[in-house]
Amino acid sequence: MTTNRVHHANTPLSPLSTQSPSLKGTAEAAQVEEAKALFGAKTPAKKAAATNYDVNISTTGKERAEAFNKALDIARKTPDVRADRVADLKQRIAQGKYHIDSGKIADGMLREAVKDHLAESER
Repeated sequence: MTTNRVHHANTPLSPLSTQSPSLKGTAEAAQVEEAKALFGAKTPAKKAAATNYDVNISTTGKERAEAFNKALDIARKTPDVRADRVADLKQRIAQGKYHIDSGKIADGMLREAVKDHLAESER
């Protein structure tokens, strides 16, 4: 397995340990403060002790991140409405060539219901 070693010195581990000046007095600032209270913001002494750390990212991890980013990019570029598909369906309906298979619709509805049920029962 190939890994890249990344070393960051004097970098705080907690993203909540610093607050942007632009957030002061905003709802986001209140959320940051609430998160600090919930998760225990590091005191300066604790922060100083935890400033050096190593991160190893495997080749598999890099490939998965790349695949995820590619899929996300494709999803963002895909239009919400496929005009070509809509035009084809309209034409088939107008010509009387579009026939609905109620069995396929029912199968799909049941399949989705089972997936939803299984997902709920795993929680």
